Amino acid sequence: MSMLVYKYLLFKGALVTVASWFCAGILSLFFGTLVGILSCRRLVSRRWQAVLKLYVFIAKGIPAYVQILIAYFVIPAFLGIQIPGIYAAVGALVFCSTGYMAEIVRGGLNSINIGQWEACLVLGYSIKATLKRVILPQVFKNILPSLFGELEQLLKSTALLATIGITELTRTGMNIISRELNPVCVYLLVALIYLFFAAALQAVNWYLDQKLQRQEQD
Repeated sequence: MSMLVYKYLLFKGALVTVASWFCAGILSLFFGTLVGILSCRRLVSRRWQAVLKLYVFIAKGIPAYVQILIAYFVIPAFLGIQIPGIYAAVGALVFCSTGYMAEIVRGGLNSINIGQWEACLVLGYSIKATLKRVILPQVFKNILPSLFGELEQLLKSTALLATIGITELTRTGMNIISRELNPVCVYLLVALIYLFFAAALQAVNWYLDQKLQRQEQD
């Protein structure tokens, strides 16, 4: 197998990795923000408090690897249906990452002085308007590094998709090695691709951070 074929196969695997990460990242950020808002000290209700805490406990307490196996093997067997591996894996990553995202958002919301909430309500803002215009902009500015840290961890977790046979980047490298018996070169190349993705994420984080700082100065 020529080096050109190596690169083509790894490129295809990298596309699967990026697509899986992007879908899981968008969904976990959305649901994590929602759960974080609902479970923050100011808005949480007694009816949902135990449910949300239980969800976060399960999502954070079970390793992502085990969650993928449950989504791929256990849930289909229990429901008597077949779930495509990519859907099961991405769903498991979303379930897991949402728990971490929710805790990050909840912590950011709880750090906002309660006086700001009360001032908005006195001025006639609804809860929705208060969150959208006053609270969430401050929260996301403060938790931006933590959110990107979780997104970077989620990117690395996509390597776990290889355990159920999905030909993402890591699995592609394993397939090439099983054929060519050249682990050093292939694994180094796989590692460099992951480092490239991580560097791109950190560059976006730095850009957004600098943009927010300029807005504050203006």
